[in-house]
Amino acid sequence: MNFEELLEPTRLITFFFVFIRINAIIFTAPIFSSTVLNNQLRIMLSTIIALLVAPNIPRLMVVDPSALWLILTASKEILIGITIGVMTSLLFSAVQFGGYLVDYQMGFSMVSVLDPSSNASMSFSGQVYNILATLIYLSIYGHHIFLRAIMTSFDYLPLANFPYNQEALLFVLLTFTRVFVVALQITAPVFIALMVTNAVMGFMARLVPQINLMVIGFPIKIGIGAIFLTLGLPLFYVVFEKIMNEYFRTILSFFDKMAGQ
Repeated sequence: MNFEELLEPTRLITFFFVFIRINAIIFTAPIFSSTVLNNQLRIMLSTIIALLVAPNIPRLMVVDPSALWLILTASKEILIGITIGVMTSLLFSAVQFGGYLVDYQMGFSMVSVLDPSSNASMSFSGQVYNILATLIYLSIYGHHIFLRAIMTSFDYLPLANFPYNQEALLFVLLTFTRVFVVALQITAPVFIALMVTNAVMGFMARLVPQINLMVIGFPIKIGIGAIFLTLGLPLFYVVFEKIMNEYFRTILSFFDKMAGQ
């Protein structure tokens, strides 16, 4: 698509809405929404992707659109983009939440580190899991799959189409509720080991009251947590890769439901 074709009114309107949806996705999706990338770079990336995608999108045959139509259509594209981006980032939110659960069991609930990708405080184990999840995401070309999903979204959810599907809305809500389940699946070895440790120390406190568990309990839980966290890293890779592949299929199911298929 050359510059003259882009300035044609129907093609320009189509490109504008494609850019809006992609921009909303980029600003909310994992990796791309990192504060390491400034807003100018994200907008530039969205423009490049939109230029590649727009020629494959059917033109919106609207020569003289009204201001209300432009506002409603732009709002719809922003909402769809944010929904896709947030659903993708939920997987990383589950990883961070799982790390918080592990730290809570280890007694590290008050310990936090700065996450450079979001400039927000995060639990120590959550940061470890988040870095591993990001590396796995990049190693299996998750960002490539995500870029293909952007193109797929225009096939299922065409521009200027206002689909409303109650089943799709319930599907999104159920996806949000799966965050806790995914967090437990990812951190299961460490979490179970610490739960058993707490139960054993509770029995010891009853059987041998002379033992001061407030003194010896924290080092024991930290040591066991660190050991199982290290031993569980290979299992984390297997589980997270499986969950990620299932999650991409979940996003495609969301497209199906939004399209009424």
